[in-house]
Amino acid sequence: MAAFWDAVMPYVQVLLPTIVLALLFWFVMRGIFNADRREREAEARADAQYAERLAAAKARRQGTEGAAGSAGSAGASEGNDGAQAS
Repeated sequence: MAAFWDAVMPYVQVLLPTIVLALLFWFVMRGIFNADRREREAEARADAQYAERLAAAKARRQGTEGAAGSAGSAGASEGNDGAQAS
């Protein structure tokens, strides 16, 4: 059995650092890619929330402008009618 280890150990000594560095590189790259993926998902959620808020604000603005515009024009026409009747 000692002959086996004497024959194998030089290969283990040569290959082990490469294997360890490859595994370390793999774990680091996996962490980077996972962080990037999570960041992209969070940014997409933030963009979607911003778009929703923007659309809601635009709808509110159009709703208030439309209501103010129709009430203002109705009031103006009533005022004009009253002025003409006098």
